[in-house]
Amino acid sequence: MSSSHFQVAAQMRALWLFVCAALAVGVFAAGPAFAEHRIVIVVGNNASQDDNLDPLRFADDDAFKYFHFFSFVADDVTLLTNPDAETRPMYRNVAYTAPTRQAVLDAIDDKVEAASALATKGEEVVVYLVYSGHGNYDQEGRGYVHLEDGKLTTRDLFYHLIGKSEGFYVVLLFDACNASFLVKSRGGPSDRRAAGPSTLELEKYDNVGVVLSSSKTGEVKEWGRYLAGIFSHQVRSALTGVADVDRNRQITFQELASFVESANRAVENPALKLTPYIRPPKSRPDLALIDFSTASFERFLSLQFQTPTRVTVFDEDLVRFADARLDTGYHARLSLPAGQYYVAVEDAEFQVEAGATGEIFLEDLPSAQSQELASRGTDQYYVKHLFSVPYGQTFALDYLGGDYEQGLVFSRFSPRPWYENEPAWATVGLGAALLGAGGYLATLASAERDRAMDTPWADERAAYNRNIDQYNVWTTVTAVAGGAAMATGVALFIFDQPIEESVVAPRVGPGITIMPMPTGAAVQGRF
Repeated sequence: MSSSHFQVAAQMRALWLFVCAALAVGVFAAGPAFAEHRIVIVVGNNASQDDNLDPLRFADDDAFKYFHFFSFVADDVTLLTNPDAETRPMYRNVAYTAPTRQAVLDAIDDKVEAASALATKGEEVVVYLVYSGHGNYDQEGRGYVHLEDGKLTTRDLFYHLIGKSEGFYVVLLFDACNASFLVKSRGGPSDRRAAGPSTLELEKYDNVGVVLSSSKTGEVKEWGRYLAGIFSHQVRSALTGVADVDRNRQITFQELASFVESANRAVENPALKLTPYIRPPKSRPDLALIDFSTASFERFLSLQFQTPTRVTVFDEDLVRFADARLDTGYHARLSLPAGQYYVAVEDAEFQVEAGATGEIFLEDLPSAQSQELASRGTDQYYVKHLFSVPYGQTFALDYLGGDYEQGLVFSRFSPRPWYENEPAWATVGLGAALLGAGGYLATLASAERDRAMDTPWADERAAYNRNIDQYNVWTTVTAVAGGAAMATGVALFIFDQPIEESVVAPRVGPGITIMPMPTGAAVQGRF
């Protein structure tokens, strides 16, 4: 690290200590209150129930990493996964249960019962369901994720979790292919395929927040360098505290969304670019995902640089813990669990000793020349583009004030009643009109026939007969066309179910504005 980096960091250290003291006495506006109780269910599954999907490599690793992190910020964390041979030795002392369908549903039922009991006592509760693994959608466009011996569907989510969540909040954090179909339905004018009738439309549940991975192709990527899913690694990096742009020691959905956007902004390849769907509960847009004031972390790594700087943190097993590219002057505090850590900053490495506690300033740590701490797999495209856009107050303000809420809008395609099939009615109407015209032509032919029989003149009779022939031809044509149109209309009623497109624009309440301040920023609601 250059000396200029440390000059700014040293100058800001005293200011940071002053800010901490000011926060303690309430100089700055307090951030949103967080839940009294946090209950987390973590599910990770490498396997797939669909033959066309290859097994994943790091869904089990993600599950263990989520479990480890949430153990510091939640009251109750349950882990359901089945580690592979490479992962098992790294987590020998962690208790887990195989992610079978019954085990997952039992865990959800148990935690929902516990949350409901706490909510009945008037306490605020958030239940997290965290999933890493494969996802897909059925022929009707309804999403599901894969478990060890079955599937977890949107119907399961409703009957076991969402539909029983009155009185507490729910956060769905899913890193899976096609995870967005848990809240969106497949279909449109091009394929006229819609989700079947369902009461599970998550945008109607004001107490549900979602953090869902997605991409243009519906696929979510893993990366050997992270030993994790790329989206999950970005989420965990943000939740360590790096995304806390208003410095109130909490991470909100908006801050997470802006951090993930900055991490992926420079990726232009649509097959590789993540476009996640992240929104808070509509009834509580300021709900914090993480509250460090009640967490059990005993130390924080303080980071601030004079120029945009890439930072990577490794644990003592040389497994990536967090990544970020911090903007000029942006002050980040990264929470560190117990153990030894390595911090890679440009061409230098720093070591955080296992026994260090409290606020740790990077400039106080001994540095050494970079040794390339981890090289398990590589992808030059991701190396070049991920975390290449600096994150800080400027980026968060621009993103949350512009693209964020618009990115939450989506279209839902649902079936309408059969009698609202406009093309079918139009076709039947055309058929009726043609048959009516044929009947009228037949009436004209009959009238001409009567005139031909009444006239004594041969030339007039010949003219009437020519008219009769023409009317008969057109009567036959209109009858055939009308009959075909009627048959087509009936077929449309039977086989072509009308589809209604509704635009869903989930509003995140009155809105959140991040107000820059000389020593940080404050969150202000728009009421």
